[in-house]
Amino acid sequence: MKPGYSQSRSVAEQRWRGRAQLSTSSIGDPFAINPIRRAAGLVAVCSGILVVPWLISEPFGITMMLATGWLAVTGLVMGLPIVLWCGGEWIIEAIQRRIRPGIELLGLSPRVEHILSRHDVITIRQIEELSDDGLLLLSNMDQRGVREVRQAVAVWKYQRWQESGFTAIGNE
Repeated sequence: MKPGYSQSRSVAEQRWRGRAQLSTSSIGDPFAINPIRRAAGLVAVCSGILVVPWLISEPFGITMMLATGWLAVTGLVMGLPIVLWCGGEWIIEAIQRRIRPGIELLGLSPRVEHILSRHDVITIRQIEELSDDGLLLLSNMDQRGVREVRQAVAVWKYQRWQESGFTAIGNE
């Protein structure tokens, strides 16, 4: 066997199985985790580098612009689009969760929640549109699961009804 053959084969095998890093860079994406917070921090620091020296004095501002201004502008060019894009996505997702609440709010058992999500039933509205027979057609769903789903939807609706200002009789 050639030296290094087993090592290259294991890397190829890992790539085939999707476990190896396919990037040619050894540096990871700094915005992969918490992109809004990290990009906002980058924008804040770079904005501070651009603005604060001018507040101290004009010669100090000129010196800092010549020394680190290009780096701060580069950080703004990289960070600002990420803040805007990810912030927009976050706002859109929040609106969608408000308009179409997901099944995770129902507090279903993991088994039933997995059955529903596996069949792309991810909102409460989709559950309400399905009949009991339609729910039973989902693979691995049984009568107990259908009862659990219907009870959870009823409890969720009742809680929303109470939150909107209607109270139970006798609780004044």
